[in-house]
Amino acid sequence: MSKRSEKEARENADLVGMLAPALAATALLSYFQYRALKKQFLSGAQVKRIDDLEAQTPILAISTLGIVFALWGLYAFAAWAFRGHAAFTPVAALAAYAVWLLIKRLLAAQAACLLGVVVDQQAGAITFPTFFPALRTVPLAEIAQLTREDGNKLHIAGEFGSYSLRFSDKRRRDECIYLLKSRTRVKMLAELE
Repeated sequence: MSKRSEKEARENADLVGMLAPALAATALLSYFQYRALKKQFLSGAQVKRIDDLEAQTPILAISTLGIVFALWGLYAFAAWAFRGHAAFTPVAALAAYAVWLLIKRLLAAQAACLLGVVVDQQAGAITFPTFFPALRTVPLAEIAQLTREDGNKLHIAGEFGSYSLRFSDKRRRDECIYLLKSRTRVKMLAELE
C-alpha cells in the first residue's frame, strides 16, 4: 500500500472516529425529544398514532446530514480560530451557539418523524411532522376536504390552508383517512391517480 493511500485511510478512519460519536449523540438526543413528544401527544385513550418512518426518510436524512455538516463546520472554524486567530474566538463562541440552535431544531424534526401522525379524537386535532416547524397541529373541525393522490399521498385542506401528508403505503394513508372521517364531516374527493 502506498504512503498516500495509507494516509487517506488514516484520515478517513479519523473522520469516522469523530463522526460516529456525534451521530450516536444525535440519535440519543432525538430519542429523548421523541419521549417528551410521546408524553405530550400520546397520553389519552382516544389518541391514535400512525408511525411511518419510511415516508419520513427524507426529513431524517436531511436533518442528520445538517447536523453532521454543522458540527464539521463548527469544528473546522473553531480549530482555525484557536490556531493563532485569537480575535475570532468570540465569533467561534457565537457560532457554537448558532450551531446548537440549528441542531436543536434538526433534532426536533427527527423526533417529530419518530412520532408520526397523531390523531387525537378527544382534543379534536391531528398532529403531523413537517420540517419547519417540526410539528403542525390542525383542529379536526377545521378540515373541510380530504384528497387522496398518487397512491400514498393525502391532502388536507380547510381554514388553515392545505397540507400534504405522505405515507409509505396505501394502508397507512387509508388508516389516517378513516381516523379523520370518523370524527369530522369531511368531504372526500375522488382519488387522483
